[in-house]
Amino acid sequence: AAFVETVKAAEPFTSATVAVLWGIERLGKEEVTSLTGIVAGVVLSTLGHRGGGTPALAANGDALDIPSKSLATKCVIVMLANLCFSFRGLHQKLFRSTPQGNASVVDDLNLQYRMQQIGVLMLIIPTLLGNTFLAVNKLQQISIGGSAMKYAVQYVLLSFVNGLAFTSYNLASTYILTRISVVHHAALNCIRRVFAIVVTSVIFGLKMTMLQAVGIALAIGGFFSYIHYKMKKETKEKRRTELRRKWGGVMMDAKSGRWIG
Repeated sequence: AAFVETVKAAEPFTSATVAVLWGIERLGKEEVTSLTGIVAGVVLSTLGHRGGGTPALAANGDALDIPSKSLATKCVIVMLANLCFSFRGLHQKLFRSTPQGNASVVDDLNLQYRMQQIGVLMLIIPTLLGNTFLAVNKLQQISIGGSAMKYAVQYVLLSFVNGLAFTSYNLASTYILTRISVVHHAALNCIRRVFAIVVTSVIFGLKMTMLQAVGIALAIGGFFSYIHYKMKKETKEKRRTELRRKWGGVMMDAKSGRWIG
């Protein structure tokens, strides 16, 4: 899990790359540096979180070595998930910019419902093919133990709570993404991982390491730095737009001293 969270920390970079390539956002060096701080902070806090655990053990009690090929495969899968997340944000912003995607036509609730509906239709068959055998095998093991009803009730309750929490998260994500940029949304989502580490440490009484504390501080500092430079750039652009409107689109370039339109 720690390895997956570490790779997923690169989310802001994939979102920034996608947004810049599609021309919906421009990033200055200060913003890129801030994003780097966020990613580095999340990586450090995740590695620190993993450092307090014990390595996986094989059946004979020896430490279990994970093949590098397996790690590479997991890395590719998680990076593909990052790209899917980034493209989801990109297409939501592009859709919202069209007349059909206006919030007065399709609100956030219906937009999220439509996205989930498409996801179910695309993944229901691969999910059944890949997990039916495993599910049937687990049910047989539970039935043999004589506690099928107990585990069935627990599974239904946990599935309901998990579904409610995940739906609430997706609705909040859709609502926020409608109002901020793709990269800003990815940075905020990255900070969510730091919040999860802090909450789990408090709830389960886990000792926070120095590496975690440094990572959390770096991630939060990078996030506020990104917001600062983002707002600063938006203020300049707003001022520039007002001046263009006031002077009929004619301005003087401060560096070259030439009038530009």
